[in-house]
Amino acid sequence: MGARADTVDRTRRAIVEAARTLHGERGLAGTGWDDIAERAGVSTATVYRHFPSLAELIPACARTVFDIIKPPSVEEASATFASLDSAGDRFEQLIRYSCRCYEAGAAWLHAAHRERDFVPELDQALRVIEDTLRVLVTAAAGRRLARNDHRILFVLCDFPAWWSFTDSELGSRAVADVLVRLVRNEVDRVGLH
Repeated sequence: MGARADTVDRTRRAIVEAARTLHGERGLAGTGWDDIAERAGVSTATVYRHFPSLAELIPACARTVFDIIKPPSVEEASATFASLDSAGDRFEQLIRYSCRCYEAGAAWLHAAHRERDFVPELDQALRVIEDTLRVLVTAAAGRRLARNDHRILFVLCDFPAWWSFTDSELGSRAVADVLVRLVRNEVDRVGLH
């Protein structure tokens, strides 16, 4: 029984890995069940047996992306922020960590953002990341912010901003430095200490 369960688990992981990789390369719209089966080395029927629809496949892919990027929990971030004296330092920590996370999951995150309006499951998966980021922005600020100030800081910390700078062919380190500079300017403008 144990060997069978291990085989099922390996097959499931292979399907999810194949789907996540193909989604990053081609997008969801450009990836068929046959493509996933071929990449995973299984039959199309096996893919359908494990994941009868996108409603089951997308959350599984999102979980693997979360495992790869390892976003900090609110508790972990709050503990780290507590040791930093200024909001600027807290936001720098958040930006640099976020940049590493985004780089690790870039292909899938880009495809997910690009197609979220067409695939509700993608929107749901991205909302989990965004909700966490909203809480982290508030924690880094050290106090409640006016709605527009929070939105600006959120946008500067979010994946699409990182992607835009990365897509302009700045190096990873340069992108993080630019985002830190922009966030520090906003922190100063808002008057966070």
